[in-house]
Amino acid sequence: MQNRSKSKFLLLILILCVSQTAGATQSPRVALVLGGGAARGFSHIGLIQAFEDHGVPIDLLVGTSMGSIVAGMYAAGYSVDNMKEIIASIDTAKLIDVSFPPRGGLVNTARLERYLDTLLMHKTFDQLDIPFYAVITELVSGKEVAAHQGPVSQAVQASMSIPALFQPVERDGVYYVDGGMKNAVPVNTAKELGADVVIGVDVKKELETIDHDSLLNNLQLALWFMIDGYVEINTADADVIVVPEVKYDSYMDYQKAEFFIEQGYQAGLKHMDAIKAAVLSSDPDFKFTPYKQQGYAPEELAEIHARAEQAALATPRPFALLPEITFASEPGQKTKLGIRAQNGALGWFNLGFRRGLPFHGSRSEFFIGWNRPHTANAELFISPGEKLHFGFKAAFPVGDMGELSASYQNHGDYRWRVQFAHPAVIHSDHFQLGFAPNLMMPADQQSLSAGLTGLIKYYSSAEFYPLMEVTLAKPYFFGRFDVQTEVNSWMPENKYQVGLGTEFKLFGLYPLDCYLGLEIGNPEERSWRIGLRGEEF
Repeated sequence: MQNRSKSKFLLLILILCVSQTAGATQSPRVALVLGGGAARGFSHIGLIQAFEDHGVPIDLLVGTSMGSIVAGMYAAGYSVDNMKEIIASIDTAKLIDVSFPPRGGLVNTARLERYLDTLLMHKTFDQLDIPFYAVITELVSGKEVAAHQGPVSQAVQASMSIPALFQPVERDGVYYVDGGMKNAVPVNTAKELGADVVIGVDVKKELETIDHDSLLNNLQLALWFMIDGYVEINTADADVIVVPEVKYDSYMDYQKAEFFIEQGYQAGLKHMDAIKAAVLSSDPDFKFTPYKQQGYAPEELAEIHARAEQAALATPRPFALLPEITFASEPGQKTKLGIRAQNGALGWFNLGFRRGLPFHGSRSEFFIGWNRPHTANAELFISPGEKLHFGFKAAFPVGDMGELSASYQNHGDYRWRVQFAHPAVIHSDHFQLGFAPNLMMPADQQSLSAGLTGLIKYYSSAEFYPLMEVTLAKPYFFGRFDVQTEVNSWMPENKYQVGLGTEFKLFGLYPLDCYLGLEIGNPEERSWRIGLRGEEF
């Protein structure tokens, strides 16, 4: 009798254990599918924050293009705050190179891949905290693939490789490009992977106004309706599709990250009742408990990010043969046109040839240089002729934006010159003031000469705006003054320049600054100046 009672007790315990296990397995598997959209994809970060604040679990992540970057980082353990901090501190100009001649794409992304790989701790998919699939497109067949093996950074890089803009990415002998070309919101992938509840995010783009006489508008519309056709098919089985209010914003607006993140959060709140209802339909007893992925402490995050940037900067750039133009900055000087070979086997060195415009009557100049970004650069140049011209110049960064430079030449209006330049000593959203004091030895004088250059920029708008969906532009008015005088006597020579300029961000990533101005010296001296601001003040 005692044995029978004991057997019944053990049977009861077994039944309870089985029932509890069965109850535990009934918790729905929730998949979050993050679509492409370049800068608009920052909205995904805000949506993840809404999920955390309202206790909606994320058991599976599927991403395309920018969505794969955000999903990959969250799956690797980064918190929402971590991702916000990384976005705020990233310098995209350090991570990409404009290739010439192009090799597979206009932009070389070797540095970006190294950056992502270091940021993701060189993890493979099986080392992630949350299961993650990056959707990529096979370039030859057009077949979509949900990558889930090998290095995470490589799959993420492939998923965001827009054809013609970025190089295709090779994986096991096969080349892949942006997953958004075939599946911009891969809800179907999440369903095929067994998710019970699938929440998709579509950060699609629309035009505020349509001009059917515009070639660009017509091309955009044709591309979008082809992509949207796939989206409509692939999202048919979604439980909820979240569409943040970013449809009129450009894919290049990376500087609007805070806005996009907030729009993603607000969209999450707007759809939260529907999201919770979808979860409860699978498990009516599910408890929504707010949570927060811990991520990395600020000091640790700063160390990781610095290490990732260093890894990117240490990555050799591919060989390039680049056209070069050096604009005349002083009266009597000539604008020079040339060609420069750099990177590849040359490492940090470069060499090339220049000649003044017009070519007739100008001298040829040969140069060899050394340039390590954010460390130093130097150049030695010679110009053969009846009298050999030669010179040397070097520059070193000081702080975040300052630069100390020194130069020597055996010809021209000075022999040696030292200058410190800072383009933004004072700056705000609409105003920027820079200074560049210098000290030099003029060619025809025995005493030193000291000078000061000032550059004032006024921006009519605090934000960049998209131009032809190729670049962002931020126009400005500018005024510049140059004052130079002998150190032992006050006999200033003044020059002034006024004009218009525009700062550009090519594809929203690569900075350029062009200007056109009228220069005024003494009453008889007036000349137009056109140029690029970059390393020179």
